Amino acid sequence: MCLPSHLLSTWVLFMVTLPAAQSLGKTWVPNHCRSPIEAVCNFVCDCGDCSDEAQCGFHRASTPSTPFTCNFEEDPCGWQDISTSGYRWLRDRAGAVLDSPGPRSDHTRGTDLGWYMAVGTHSGKEPSTATLRSPVMREAAPTCELRLWYHIASRDAAELRLDLTHGVETLTLWQSSGPWGPGWQELVVNTGRIQGDFKVTFSATRNATHRGAVAVDDVEFRHCGLPIPQARCPLGHHHCQNKACVEPHQLCDSEDNCGDRSDEDPLICSHHMATDFETGLGPWNQLEGWTRNHSAGSMVSPAWPHRDHSRNSAYGFFLISVAKPGTTAVLYSPEFQGSASYNCSFTFYYYLHGSEASHFQLFLQAQGLNSPQAPVLLRSRHGDLGTAWVRDRVDIQSAHPFRILLAGETGPGGIVGLDDLIMSNHCILVPDVSTLQSSLSGPVPSGLYPQIPGKLPRQTCEPGHLSCGELCVPPEQLCDFQQHCAEGEDEQTCGTTDFESASAGGWEDISVGNLQWQWAEAQESRKPAGDANRDVPGHFLSLQKAWGQLRSEARALTPALGPSGPHCELHMAYCFHSHPQGFLALVVVENGFRELLWQAPGSSSGGWTIEKILLGARRRPFQLEFVSLVDLDGPGQQGAGVDNVTLRDCNPVVTTESDQEVSCNFERDSCSWHTGHFTDTHWHRVKSHGSQYDHTTGQGFFMYLDPTDPPARGQGALLLTRPQVPVVPKECLSFWYHLYGPQIGTLCLAMRRDGEEDILLWSQSGTHGNRWHQAWVTLHHQPEASTKYQVRVSLAFGRCCRVGPLPITTLHPQLLFEGLRDGYHGTMALDDMAVRPGPCWAPKSCSFEDSDCGFSRGGWGLWTRQSNASGLASWGPWIDHTTGTAQGHYMVVDTSPNLLLKGHVASLTSEEHQPLSRPACLTFWYHMSFHNPGTLRVYVEESTRRQELSISAHGGFAWRLGSVNVQAEQAWKVVFEAVAAGVEHSYMALDDIALQDGPCAQPGSCDFESGLCGWSHLPWPSLGGYSWDWSSGGTPSRYPQPSVDHTLGTEAGHFAFFETSVLGPGGQAAWLRSEPLPATTISCLRFWYYMGFPEHFCEWLSPGCRGRGAQVRHKGIFQKPDQPWPLLSDKGELRVLLSSAQGQLAVWYHGGHLRDQWLQAQIEVSNSEEFQIVFEATLGGQPALGPIALDDVEYLAGQHCKQPTPGQGEVAAPMSVPVAIGGALLFFMFLVLLGLGGRHWLWKQHCPRHSTDAVASGFDNILFNAVGTPKCGQVGDPASMFNEGKAVVDRTVPPCPDPYCLSTAAV
Repeated sequence: MCLPSHLLSTWVLFMVTLPAAQSLGKTWVPNHCRSPIEAVCNFVCDCGDCSDEAQCGFHRASTPSTPFTCNFEEDPCGWQDISTSGYRWLRDRAGAVLDSPGPRSDHTRGTDLGWYMAVGTHSGKEPSTATLRSPVMREAAPTCELRLWYHIASRDAAELRLDLTHGVETLTLWQSSGPWGPGWQELVVNTGRIQGDFKVTFSATRNATHRGAVAVDDVEFRHCGLPIPQARCPLGHHHCQNKACVEPHQLCDSEDNCGDRSDEDPLICSHHMATDFETGLGPWNQLEGWTRNHSAGSMVSPAWPHRDHSRNSAYGFFLISVAKPGTTAVLYSPEFQGSASYNCSFTFYYYLHGSEASHFQLFLQAQGLNSPQAPVLLRSRHGDLGTAWVRDRVDIQSAHPFRILLAGETGPGGIVGLDDLIMSNHCILVPDVSTLQSSLSGPVPSGLYPQIPGKLPRQTCEPGHLSCGELCVPPEQLCDFQQHCAEGEDEQTCGTTDFESASAGGWEDISVGNLQWQWAEAQESRKPAGDANRDVPGHFLSLQKAWGQLRSEARALTPALGPSGPHCELHMAYCFHSHPQGFLALVVVENGFRELLWQAPGSSSGGWTIEKILLGARRRPFQLEFVSLVDLDGPGQQGAGVDNVTLRDCNPVVTTESDQEVSCNFERDSCSWHTGHFTDTHWHRVKSHGSQYDHTTGQGFFMYLDPTDPPARGQGALLLTRPQVPVVPKECLSFWYHLYGPQIGTLCLAMRRDGEEDILLWSQSGTHGNRWHQAWVTLHHQPEASTKYQVRVSLAFGRCCRVGPLPITTLHPQLLFEGLRDGYHGTMALDDMAVRPGPCWAPKSCSFEDSDCGFSRGGWGLWTRQSNASGLASWGPWIDHTTGTAQGHYMVVDTSPNLLLKGHVASLTSEEHQPLSRPACLTFWYHMSFHNPGTLRVYVEESTRRQELSISAHGGFAWRLGSVNVQAEQAWKVVFEAVAAGVEHSYMALDDIALQDGPCAQPGSCDFESGLCGWSHLPWPSLGGYSWDWSSGGTPSRYPQPSVDHTLGTEAGHFAFFETSVLGPGGQAAWLRSEPLPATTISCLRFWYYMGFPEHFCEWLSPGCRGRGAQVRHKGIFQKPDQPWPLLSDKGELRVLLSSAQGQLAVWYHGGHLRDQWLQAQIEVSNSEEFQIVFEATLGGQPALGPIALDDVEYLAGQHCKQPTPGQGEVAAPMSVPVAIGGALLFFMFLVLLGLGGRHWLWKQHCPRHSTDAVASGFDNILFNAVGTPKCGQVGDPASMFNEGKAVVDRTVPPCPDPYCLSTAAV
């Protein structure tokens, strides 16, 4: 490339200066903002566009109040892999690698198109560590918080670590050896104050027994920037020497809040008595069960602190409880005297981690006239607060001398620690302590232990049990929404409260930051003047300031609750006023996972707002949690409050009349159906609107599920009924379902009996077009009169119907609807459930994935339902037709003479089908062995038995389509007969039997009015897992589509279509494949297509195209000589491929542009062996919104294409593949000559010569006389030799999805 002279100097300067900056390890900052290097990556936007904070391990913040984040969607944000082995970190996405052991979706988007950093499996036997390191960061504030999400299976790594290196010290922020839960898990750590430069590393360690698949996403740095200089501070704030402003309570608190330590200046803090335990115990020398220690070297337990608070270092000292579990460690302060006019303030830092049973308490013990008074409890915390040191403060007013007692009790595996005990300057040390000396000897004062008031009952209960009257209520029956005590004592502190009692209904503040929930009077609170019951002052739960140094949310938690019934609701009143960054939410905590149930939609008008929230059926134990974050120091009267909390209809054993209603059209309510709350994905009863419409009326209600709204990261969604009592041994359950979208999962129905494995009854996978379908299943019940069942619908990751027990109070059988979520574009819906006595008709479709669909085995009973998942099947196809995998099921019969003698018959008979009101087409897919298995006959049994089809062809690698036209005015059955030929190692197999309206289509042809005919839209994971869909113009759709079809020219007509925008930047393609077609010397493929995209391409290769024509890559596309070559752009592309064992040949191409018109194309094809026609929809550039549609596909075997008569739309002239190849050769020679001439011209212009291996654009992958033996990437795909002289196309296709997709390569 020759650069103009006026650009040469600029280019040279750029190329010289950029490597120089990189070699110094400095971040390159755009010239428009030259921030000093010490201000780069310091969590403060010094440039107006925040460009000084780019590629710092995070992206620039959008607003000053938002955190610095990196979601890895665009790039790694400066994070680098520094691993020293093959076990390494890479930027990856879930859909990039087939059968990847990593997550199925990222955390940011919740889909397979999102990106994350991942380390894959490594087969080495030696232990290895993969390390991901951040760029250099600078100056973290004491409040700095690092949040990230990680994904790891329970056995995929030996250890995970998060370290921070500054100076010569590497500080461990977090370390875990598991066990880890499923899905994405959040990690939150506090870095503490870090001076100067530092780096963060996340590492995963594997050994020979661990696969090592780990992923990281959504890294956030919150509140990490130091305060910026201010000319003037708010009233009461301290002005630091560096002109920053800090609040008065941040002075002398043992933290560098200013950034220059001027808030900890000894001149200011000299009158405070601070003990940091670095050199000893100081005045806190009276202790029992505490010891001074540090973190350097080996730690005693995994919960041991990794650093102290004073120095934020592993070498700093602190106090740690060494008392045995169940024994209290006590630390006594010296004796103090409070100031008469000021409060004596005590600031301290404590550590609670490793056990929910650990406790920390602070008591005040005043000196009486003659003896010490009983200790008074001022602070109490329990549970696991994480790995951070938590600050708290108490203000003491006492007319008498006093001591402070700090008591810690460790639970199993727990640690309680203390550091930085600071008495303010208004706490006067009393020199003479002889008056309290007697209280220091002997055991811990009895006042430390709560005493049970009143008279003890005659029956003593075990620890943890509640005594009420003559009863001892065990812990598992407390707060179970069933009253066991006569006065209801066991349900009094279980969340229901008006907050007029100090017990607050059992709600407990568990906040650790600068906000907290407090039981407060309305007149004392910022909000509002009265409580929710009346306008006079009352009590409610109010959001207040706290003394914690961390800027985390305020949390209030209930005791353990449950189990709850399906109608359980929480009613409450709330007030909330905040700027957009604040929130008020209700969260459920269950099994260590947190699910958002409700969030205030916005600031209330100033008064109280009534809210009702469905909790639903939940297992025990679960807890409810109010979470809020509001800037109480911000402008305006910001605040939050909760009052009148009531849990209603939560008793799991109380039923109503509607609980017995399984039959439901969802118009009035959801009958007995209710949403399960075991995951974060939920079904919703919605009203028809827009693209969502019900089945009953088209304008009514139905149950709707969108797996990605909001992004769901759990295992799925559940819809279930109460246990039902059947009235007859057999019942027919019918329902209407809607599975629609280019990448949607599976819906299945199963029956569960207690103690037995689930019995799968019905399932459907992938999109079924934009229409409602009816399905029915016969329920077989046991004869016991008390039999009950429960129906459940869910959408879940993993295998169908492999879930844990439901929280029901009966051991009777259940019915389970369950969905397998293996896609992220589409919706599921259910409507019009009905149960009637007696058996159902035979199903309209059967894939054999769930059962044998009621088929009975006649003759010798040799037909068998099987799969080849183990790879050990002695006979039968390697893969099924439904899923195209070895895990799929089919019916197969062994026709070897040792089992079925020559001429003998093995039959397979369906259940009765309902009479047909019009002709229908029965289709099935069959697979026959290479060795002659005999004859497959198909009969229709109505009043008489008549043969409809006989197949005697030998088999091959492919499943083939069979079809039979059926007319039956009475109930009828279909019978498949295998007549053996007496040949060893022979078999016949059947799969995907379906009944469709209308007559059968010719092979390779379809008008799409009744469905896709013999065309398969099975999503291939190697291509991204996308499917063509089926719809009509008049049907509401969430995706763009043609307004009319071509067949009828009306809104009622149907077509096949694909919306390319769902592919995303990393998406690949969607295939619509014909059935296998026989070899042909000449045949004509004719079809109509529709493409709607903005026109973004040049019409001719001319100077107006600005040289973009050199980048055209058509991958074997043969274009008409009289048509322009379109450039790749942001549009969809439709391609026609011929796929066979020889490979794939692209024979037609068109790039989309905006035209509300159907266009016709026809292609003459020839192939020397069996092949399939593939319509491929893909993108030519970045994602673009627009549909590609097909209609009236016609395959004319053995016929030349004829010039169609002029009509509506445009017509592409017929084209022969051999002729196109000849034209391609001529065009290729022309491009070579053109390239040589251009090179000669460049040489004459004295441009530098460059050695290139480029092939002429447009035909860079057409190879002639290629030889080699390529192999598919999928087990079981046949490899074959290329015929010399055959044109093959290197399309760089991912691992082959079936025997007709054999990727080719040049040798």
